[in-house]
Amino acid sequence: MVKITTLSIVYRSIKLNIISIKATLLLALMCCVLSTRAQRYMFTHYDIADGLIQSQVNKISQDNTHRLWIATLGGVSRFDGVEHFALTKANGLKNNFAYAVFCDSKGRTWIGANKGLACYENGKLINLNYPAGPGRGWINRITEDKDGNIWGITDGHLFKVSGGKMQLANITGGMDTVTTVAVDPKGRVFAAVNNKALYYLEGKAWKHYFTFPSEFGKLYMMKLLFDKRRPRQLWIQGFSGIYITDGKTMQPYAYDALKVIKTSFVSMTKDAADNLWIGTGSGAYRLSPQNKLTAFNAQNGFSDAEVSDIYEDRDGNIWLGTQGDGLYRYNGDHYVLYNRYGNTEMSPIVMGIARDRNNQLLLAIDGDGVGKFDGRTISPIWDERKPGHSPRTLSLLKDDAGLMWVGTNRDGIFRYDGKKFDQVKGTYGMSGLTFARGADGTVWAGTSAGVYYFDKGDAMQFSGVRAFTSSLLALGGDSVLAGSHDGLKLIVNKKEVPGFKLNALDSTSIYSMIRYKGLVLIGSDDSGVFAWNMRTGRVKNYTTKDGLPANSIYSLAEDEHGTLWAGTGRGVSRFSIDPRSFAFAILPGGELKGRIIESNQNGILYHNHQMLVGTTKGLTVFSTDRPKQDISAPYVMIGDIKVFDGDKDEPVTFIADDKVLKLSPSQDRMTISFLGVYLKSPAEVTYQYRLVGLNKDFGAPVKSNAVDYPSLPPGKYTFEVKAMVGKQVSKNIARFSFEIAPPFYQTTWFRLGSVLALILIGVSLQSFIQRGKRKREQAIELMREEEKAKIRQQTAEDFHDDLGNKLTRITVLSDILDAQLGADKTEPRKLVWQIKQNAASLYNGTRDILWAMDPKSDNLYEVLNHIRETGIEIFADTPIDLSFDGIIMEMATVKLPMEYSRNITMIFKELLNNALKHAHPKHVVIELIRYEPNLVTLQISDDGVGFDTNKPSKGHGCVNIRTRAKRIGGDITVASAPGEGTAIALTFNINPKIKA
Repeated sequence: MVKITTLSIVYRSIKLNIISIKATLLLALMCCVLSTRAQRYMFTHYDIADGLIQSQVNKISQDNTHRLWIATLGGVSRFDGVEHFALTKANGLKNNFAYAVFCDSKGRTWIGANKGLACYENGKLINLNYPAGPGRGWINRITEDKDGNIWGITDGHLFKVSGGKMQLANITGGMDTVTTVAVDPKGRVFAAVNNKALYYLEGKAWKHYFTFPSEFGKLYMMKLLFDKRRPRQLWIQGFSGIYITDGKTMQPYAYDALKVIKTSFVSMTKDAADNLWIGTGSGAYRLSPQNKLTAFNAQNGFSDAEVSDIYEDRDGNIWLGTQGDGLYRYNGDHYVLYNRYGNTEMSPIVMGIARDRNNQLLLAIDGDGVGKFDGRTISPIWDERKPGHSPRTLSLLKDDAGLMWVGTNRDGIFRYDGKKFDQVKGTYGMSGLTFARGADGTVWAGTSAGVYYFDKGDAMQFSGVRAFTSSLLALGGDSVLAGSHDGLKLIVNKKEVPGFKLNALDSTSIYSMIRYKGLVLIGSDDSGVFAWNMRTGRVKNYTTKDGLPANSIYSLAEDEHGTLWAGTGRGVSRFSIDPRSFAFAILPGGELKGRIIESNQNGILYHNHQMLVGTTKGLTVFSTDRPKQDISAPYVMIGDIKVFDGDKDEPVTFIADDKVLKLSPSQDRMTISFLGVYLKSPAEVTYQYRLVGLNKDFGAPVKSNAVDYPSLPPGKYTFEVKAMVGKQVSKNIARFSFEIAPPFYQTTWFRLGSVLALILIGVSLQSFIQRGKRKREQAIELMREEEKAKIRQQTAEDFHDDLGNKLTRITVLSDILDAQLGADKTEPRKLVWQIKQNAASLYNGTRDILWAMDPKSDNLYEVLNHIRETGIEIFADTPIDLSFDGIIMEMATVKLPMEYSRNITMIFKELLNNALKHAHPKHVVIELIRYEPNLVTLQISDDGVGFDTNKPSKGHGCVNIRTRAKRIGGDITVASAPGEGTAIALTFNINPKIKA
């Protein structure tokens, strides 16, 4: 044995162990005497493809919510049976090389990694610093004592977590090399000092417990395990053996049984059935209390990788962590698959099973003749009838004389007397699909060409049934049922009964039949199981809707408990049928869900408390012992709570805790997720929930693990959920409380205020109605007066701006004409001409009014264009230069009310006339200086004489301009000074809401 001085060397050798797995496995197979190659045990495998963060598993632990924590060389995975949650450097770990994980009694998870210790609690990860001094390597052991203190080993040194810090603990006063640490049933800490002894902590002092006998050499203790059934017994795991001690003596455990293990011991545990599990450098072993050793490796369903940890969870599941091959869960011994035939690596296709005259189990092997099953291996006894050809054996039957009848595929029918196989005369080229033995000893054979029977040995007789017959059932007397591809045929007195027909099975292919408590059970090709009461004629059909794994039923059998077994196209199922009520129920203990192996036709046999089922992958042997009632139950917890606020798409997520969640009135929709953790079979978990405050009772069981409440009224609620597997209900009920506040109009103060307001309204209603009536009459009268005033004011303004000015000028010119009539005869003609010009101007003024009334003029482009035309007309025949800037066609889309059009043009007409009469300019500019979605600013400027804006205006022009601007909600700004010209700007809204 290799000498090991420190535990660090052990873990540094992990890579070397992985590299040497193949060599170790070869040595183990050469030396191991166990017969395991021919059988296959059932494991569920989880690897990186299933969500495991990394395939090198170092340690396994389970928290208070029944979730599994797995330490790997890629971080830590938390597994709830469905999904993996990862903790890595990305979440805050200092290093992904996690060697240890431990879930304590307070719900915290401790992680020992290559660079220190971390604690995960309530979704937060805290890294602890190394203590001063030595011990700064990897942490490979963590445990908890009775007082809740955390202990561990770092680089061969024992430490304790106190006050959130790691403190080194010295046991002997010297430089201890501590190899492992554990806690006994009393909660005391035990530590093994390499090459010295075992110590335990009593109070604050370390006491000697046991010194290792010298005859065992320098024993390197890798693990300490206190026996749950025998509290004083301590199990010690070394590299090459298991030892037990009671503190006084020490001895190897089951040395003779374990000496066949030729690879190093790496891990161990004891399960609830008192089996000792041992993980080695190549596969695992289980030692029963009777010292029966079972090997688990790649050849029988497990793995050849190093098994670094074995862990039994609260539900009795055994988990095995491997180095490089992920995580395995052992699924129990209720069935074993035997998938090797002789010395070959092939899986035999087992078509038929029968007992011979010596009670030996014989198997019909398709393509390989007949094999013998001794309970451990399948070996051939007839595998070659002629050179280069092995018969495709389909069926077996032992007759009353003890002879074995063998049906083949087109090679005829044979009889076997225990020494040789002889072909029955006249059967060459015939396919023997199935056999039955009549009450009188007659052997019946179903073939592809119909049904035959054998009278006096070799004499073959035809029964008259010509259909392809795949199943036969002797009913007693001289009656036989023949299951064909066209339903059932009845044979009586060795002849087919014409006209017999079972309508429910018409045109159905029959694969199997048995008698059961007064019923005939019939397995079909794609219609499930039929139960037929021959006395009453009642027929009942059972399919996948009733729980069967498939509708193709190849074989049927009954065990010693009256339990029915069905070999189907998707595995094996156990079920029961009540012969009176025809009630159907699927029973536990059949094939593992998710493992699908196709059964073969009529390949089933009950034997010695076992049900043997032939499949396309070998022989599956089930224990018919009634499964012990599973007392484990799922643990249920509430996940995320998503609360939606009003019409917002993104919800707010909350975590359920002991506090009452306070929500606003608009937060009346929520989605609650929950999870029942049941690692044994997570797919079988169902849920019942209720919302106290809305529901009184729990609802019916459902598979969904989320519920949505779309519109909850205000109030106080408590959500409760429990999980179930079958009849086992979770011991805990997960719950959380929340309160939705009422809207203000549903509060007490608002209701009181509303009542008072109604009273006040009722008291003053009559007077209010009267006052309103009077006010309406006054308002109508006032509106009439205001309308009249507006019309008069508008008429006066129009007269002043157009007709008034022109008529005044006509009067002046008339006076001049009167004064000059006698002087020069040509002058009156000029005056008359001027009178005509003023008349024309009066006409133009009328034309402006008509233009403003035209609907085509109610856009900004037409208004600006009209102002430009007016300016050109006013300054015609004058030395004044007029320019207009800013008119664009897109302004035609800006609609204006008629009042806007009229007032804007009149404002600028007034301004142009004022510039002509008073400013004496050389240049006049009209420009659009602001054009925004809502505002427009028009400005007229000149280089004339200007005026003092602080002096009051004598005329009515400026007053009228401002009045018109106010009508359209606009504003006039004036900038002028003597000798510096004048600039007047009009700003107005082009999307107006005008009040006249």
